[in-house]
Parts: sequence; structure tokens; C-alpha cells
Amino acid sequence: MPMSVGTVRDIPVRALKLCGLTWSGEFLWFSEAVSNQIMALDPVSGNVVRRIACPGVRTDLTTLSGNLVQVVGDQRALRLIDPDTGAAVAEVPNPRPGNLLCGLEATREGVWFGYEDLRVLDLRSVDGGELIDSIPVSRPVAGVTVSDRYVVYADYRAGTINLVDVALRREVASYDVAGNPTGVTWDGSRIWYCDHTTFQLRAIAVPGISGAA
Repeated sequence: MPMSVGTVRDIPVRALKLCGLTWSGEFLWFSEAVSNQIMALDPVSGNVVRRIACPGVRTDLTTLSGNLVQVVGDQRALRLIDPDTGAAVAEVPNPRPGNLLCGLEATREGVWFGYEDLRVLDLRSVDGGELIDSIPVSRPVAGVTVSDRYVVYADYRAGTINLVDVALRREVASYDVAGNPTGVTWDGSRIWYCDHTTFQLRAIAVPGISGAA
């Protein structure tokens, strides 16, 4: 059974359909599918300090080599965007065409892709997109992030944040959270998620993860 965990920070945002979320080291970048924008939020002030137009926003968001990477369109392609200019740099197809890519997180080891319909987490190389690993999970995947030795994914419908131990290749914890999480990210001490229901960015501190008591 999932354990319950309360939020340690809640930031309301002007948004109707929260999608992706990523941490740049300075800002929480989140994407919104009604306005088709990606926005940079200062977590200290809670203010949006930058807006980038991105037609076709769908599901998750990450950063890779200084660019934002947003899942876009009905085919769930990956659009690379320069955060300084807002210009699209490239667009790459969904590695599993026809499947519901909902989670995305770039790391030093590669890029993690989470699929809602397949209930799987794929790790692929940055150069070429070759499949490195694939870990089945028990729940439909919304957002994906990585913290310490865990891949973390959200289950939107159940309202849970779930931890997968990469070394063990299995789920080791599940947490009930407030609202319905979509995009998730890790800022080095807390897991943040987009609460699709209440239009907030929310943070939780999870025991056992670096930075959490």
C-alpha cells in the first residue's frame, strides 16, 4: 500500500493544463497545454520570469545539453528548444511510435522515457537513441525524473509518486500525494510535481532520498 506524504511547498500558477516539469539549477520550468507555453518559475519568489511559445505541448519536459526538450503533438515527438531565444533547435520522433510517451528525463547515463500505455521505463543513449535498459512498472506513467539511485515516476490517476531502484530494477516505494501529479522533477533535495487538479507546483520530501530527513 502507498504511504501518504504531505507537501512542503505549494506554488499556485496560472495554468489550466499542467504538463511537464524540469529543474534547470535555477528555475522550475513547466509546460502548459492550453496556452502552449513553457514557463520558467523562480521557486524563491514563486514568480514566472520567462515564457516560451511551444505549439503542440504534450506531457513531459526535460533539459538536455542546455536545451529544453518538450514532448509535442499527437505523435509525442521530442522538440529541442533554446531557452535563451525560444527557437526550436531540432525535433526527434518518439522512439516507440504510436505509444503514449508521457515521461521524460535526461541524465548523464542517457534519457529515460516513460510510457503510460506500456507501463515501462526505457533508458536510451543520448547519441542515436539506442535502448540501454527497459524496466517494467506496475502503474501507468505520467512524469519521470531521476534522484540519486532512483527513477521516480508519477501515476496521475492514482495520485502517487513511485520510486524505482535502478540497481534492483524494481519499484521499492509508492507515495500518495495531494492532487493528481503529471510532470515531476528533482531539485537535489525535494521532488516537485505539477498538480493537474489544483494548478500548483508542489514539493515533497521523501525519506531515504538525499536531502530528505
